[in-house]
Amino acid sequence: MRGSYGLPLLLLTGAAAIAVLTLLFYGLHRRQQRQHQQHMRMNIRQLALLRALISGFQRHRGLSNGVLCGDASLSQDLVAARQGLDQHIRAAQELDSTHRDTWNGLFDHWSRLREGRNTDAVNNLAQHHLIIRNSIFLMQDVACEVDLSEGRAALGYLPCIWREVVQAAEWAGQARALGTGIAAAGHSSAEQRVRLRFLYQKIQLLAGAAFATLQRHAAEHPQTKISSLPQRERVVADFLRCIEQELLSQERPTIAAKTYFQHATLAIDELLALVDMALTQLQPR
Repeated sequence: MRGSYGLPLLLLTGAAAIAVLTLLFYGLHRRQQRQHQQHMRMNIRQLALLRALISGFQRHRGLSNGVLCGDASLSQDLVAARQGLDQHIRAAQELDSTHRDTWNGLFDHWSRLREGRNTDAVNNLAQHHLIIRNSIFLMQDVACEVDLSEGRAALGYLPCIWREVVQAAEWAGQARALGTGIAAAGHSSAEQRVRLRFLYQKIQLLAGAAFATLQRHAAEHPQTKISSLPQRERVVADFLRCIEQELLSQERPTIAAKTYFQHATLAIDELLALVDMALTQLQPR
């Protein structure tokens, strides 16, 4: 009798063990999925904050350079830019990021930069360039840490956003800062015009490459919503013409610093709107 029950009991035990193992593996898989999704959400959150910080640092750089070069009318805008950055920094300090050391470096740098004690225009620009460069590097590291596209062909344009688009916006930001200082001072040196020409060429090259890549991607993947590309390209081209006509063609520009700053801001905003588009499309489905 004992032998007749042995095989069924053994089969039952084996089936139970398989069921338990299946549940364990399923539970582990679900846990890994949840951790992956949490990681994705955290990285997208970091990218959104970095986009806001890069834009804020760029604006702060241009306004502070204009003030240091003699245009006090930009002072109130500078205070507002500083307050906006403080708000974004506080939000970033609450993140539970795997890039904590790099974030801490940005926090420390901003705590020194925000005091506005640097009265040397050249050093002020250099410090802003550095914090923005480090912010862009951090953005690229966060963007590459996990596959944000999750294999979706429609999001294959994302590398262009983190590289060409963001960098084109930064070259435009540097041209805004330098040009605002020139307009505020009412004159430019040969060295400044050489630097501005370099920035002009960088914007032209990278923005041109970005728009070409995005237009090609939109044609190949009609389901991807990349809107207003011709309009954005025109605004950037208008800014390049402004640089050429108002600053590069004359030693003593007559354009007001605030007017030039606003003209540049339109172009930068159009480029950063492409980053916003990518971040919107990365939100959980």
